[in-house]
Amino acid sequence: MAALKKLLAALVAASLLAGPAWPQGSAPAPQKGAPAQPPQAAPASAADSQEDDVEPKFIWGILIKIAVDKLSGYAFQAFTKWALNRLTGGTSGFTLSSAIDLARDSGARIVQSLRGRTEVAARDASLAPPIVVGDPDKPLVADGKKENYQGVHMAIMVAEDGGKRFTFRPVNEGFRTGERFKLRILSTFGGELTIENVNPRGERRQIFPAAVGDVVALQPASETLVPLEANQFFEFTGNTGKEQLVITVVDPRAVGNAASRANVFRQDTQFGSNFLQEAVDGTYPTIQQAVELVHSAK
Repeated sequence: MAALKKLLAALVAASLLAGPAWPQGSAPAPQKGAPAQPPQAAPASAADSQEDDVEPKFIWGILIKIAVDKLSGYAFQAFTKWALNRLTGGTSGFTLSSAIDLARDSGARIVQSLRGRTEVAARDASLAPPIVVGDPDKPLVADGKKENYQGVHMAIMVAEDGGKRFTFRPVNEGFRTGERFKLRILSTFGGELTIENVNPRGERRQIFPAAVGDVVALQPASETLVPLEANQFFEFTGNTGKEQLVITVVDPRAVGNAASRANVFRQDTQFGSNFLQEAVDGTYPTIQQAVELVHSAK
C-alpha cells in the first residue's frame, strides 16, 4: 500500500525569533579670420522623440508613466512596477520578525465566502481558465476607470535556518518533501483565497481554511502570508507519488456567468510568479494555479 501523506501546519517555537564609446578626434580650431559658425542643434534622440508619447496614468491605484504606443506589451511591466511598490517584504527574502509584522498588518481574515458554501465546494479544476506562460494577447487598457486586466502575485516562501528567515521562489519551481513554507499573495482586487490538496490518488480537498465554505478574504493591494499565523507553515511529508497544492484567488462577484473565462497569463520571476487575467463586460477574475510537490530523499 502506498504510504499515506498528510499536509500539516508546523508550529515554530518562540525561541526561533531570536565600454567607453569609440574615441573621437577633437574638433579642429577655426581658422584665423574665418566667420563664426552658428551652433548646430543636437539631433533629437529616440527618447526625446518619444517624450510626447509618454504620459502618467493611474493603473491599479498608482501613478505610472507609460508610453501609450507600448501599452500592448506593457501589462506585465506595469503589474511588476505596481507589485514592487507593495511587496514590503522585498524580493530577496526576509526575517521572521518581518513575517510577524505582515501577519498583523495585512488585514486578511478567515470568513465565510460571499459566494456561498455551495459555490466554493463546487470548484472543478477542469473548469478553471487555462494558464498561459507569456505576455497577454490583448493590450492593457488604462483609461482612469477600470483596467481590463486584474492581477495576482504568488510566491512560495521557504523557511530556512529553522524558520528564522525566508527565501522566495516562483510557483513553477514547486516545493520539496519536508520543506516548511508559506505562500505570499498580493492581488489588485479584493479576492477570496482557498488552498486545496490533490493527493497521489487524485482526491481533492480544501485544506486552508480548513472548513469548506470558509475563505481568506484578501484586501486589495495588501501583501498577505498564508497560513495567516506568523508561526505556522505548510509542510508535506512522504516520499512517493505526485502531490499538488491548488491555489485559487477569485473575486467574490465571480459567480456563474460573471466569472471570467479568459486565459490567465503567467510570468515567472526570481521572487515569485505574476498572473494577469482579462475581466471585462461585467466579469470578474478567477485565477487558479496548481503547484507541484517534488518528493525527494532527505
